[in-house]
Amino acid sequence: MYLVGGVEILEGFLVAIKPRYGAPVIVAWLAGIIVNLLTIPGFYDVALRDFGLLLGALTLARLAWSYDTR
Repeated sequence: MYLVGGVEILEGFLVAIKPRYGAPVIVAWLAGIIVNLLTIPGFYDVALRDFGLLLGALTLARLAWSYDTR
């Protein structure tokens, strides 16, 4: 759990510094979490919550691709 927390903190810094590259990383990370949660019975509500977060991260990625200059 400490490793996962560290990775998520680094992803947060990446999104804050360069959203063009950080947002797709967050989308992929959340997709992996959702797949993992769907394989465990009883965690479908958490998977649905993470799906909402994935949609927000995907929206951030689309905005970053449009407005973040290289």
